[in-house]
Amino acid sequence: MYNLTREFYWEFGVDLGSSNIVIYLKERGLVVDEPSLIARQKKKRWTGLSAPKTSLAVPMAFGAKAKEMLNREPKHLEVVAPIKNGIISDLGAAETMVSHYLKIVNEIPSKYPKFLKPKVLAGVPCSITEVQKRAVRSVFLTAGAGEVILVEEAILAAVGAGLPVGSSAGLMVVDIGGGKTEVTLVSLGGVVVGGGIKTGGDDLDLAILNFIKMKYGLLIGTNTAENIKIEVGSLSLKSGEPQKTMIVRGRDLATGLPKTVKVSGGEISEALGLEVSKIVRLVKDILDQTPPELMEDVLKRGIILSGAGASLRGIDRVIEEETKIATRVVEDPALTVAKGLGILIENPEYLGQVRLVLGE
Repeated sequence: MYNLTREFYWEFGVDLGSSNIVIYLKERGLVVDEPSLIARQKKKRWTGLSAPKTSLAVPMAFGAKAKEMLNREPKHLEVVAPIKNGIISDLGAAETMVSHYLKIVNEIPSKYPKFLKPKVLAGVPCSITEVQKRAVRSVFLTAGAGEVILVEEAILAAVGAGLPVGSSAGLMVVDIGGGKTEVTLVSLGGVVVGGGIKTGGDDLDLAILNFIKMKYGLLIGTNTAENIKIEVGSLSLKSGEPQKTMIVRGRDLATGLPKTVKVSGGEISEALGLEVSKIVRLVKDILDQTPPELMEDVLKRGIILSGAGASLRGIDRVIEEETKIATRVVEDPALTVAKGLGILIENPEYLGQVRLVLGE
């Protein structure tokens, strides 16, 4: 059992998401919020009489700078996402990325001695395996952490939303991340029932990309698809509310020449229908598994939406209409987990109210 009241040096929390890595530094707040991307030189491979060898992939850019290179990189470079569907997909790239940002944090002026290794509090999906949890811990230790404690992201989202996670009340949280969605029922600091699917904000972007390709014969990139989602994406227009439109530029699949089309919010709603229905189905499945004693709490408190995907206009109304349960999106949904990490770091006594996943 941890001594939760002792002073830790360089204590910070990390939300290692599929879309973004967000870091909260004790007494300083959020200090990093960058896309979880690395641009690096492609690995060179040799074949011949000797055993195949692979060169080290040299990192060229991280975060927003790497995202600018996405789908624009020359043949000798590649843009890699180390985290996919909420789990580590490229261990080496994940270690490189985390090491890079820990060095940045270490350069921030602080009263704490920098020669001591930091303690890291990090979130993990409730649906990943023990092996995957240990991979997350290994990444942080390799990057220079002295101690790692993992907490389920559903708990962190509830804490970040200001919910009383330590109480016996049932709290339903829907966390729509970049690469996955998790629906969990939280009570007494732990997850009572929960489940996840590999559908998130990135899948919504891909659905838009494919829709534009099929309907207009226009090839666009994932960054453009994301911009369309942000600018005109809406699932449920109110009566009399005008549809937003957006001019989209890309490459004509038939001619290979530049082409421009105008898309509307209604079209984007149509494009997102299938992926959103998967999220709604998951919410209903978890509601079906909710114990009767806690269902009353859910009906009273409603469903809470967090994660970057919760920013999609109208998704709360769709879930509310389908479940007949009041649903609301938290403030700054993309930062809810990071806020939860910050609350636990600044108030270590709260850690005693939540279930720790793994820590040594």
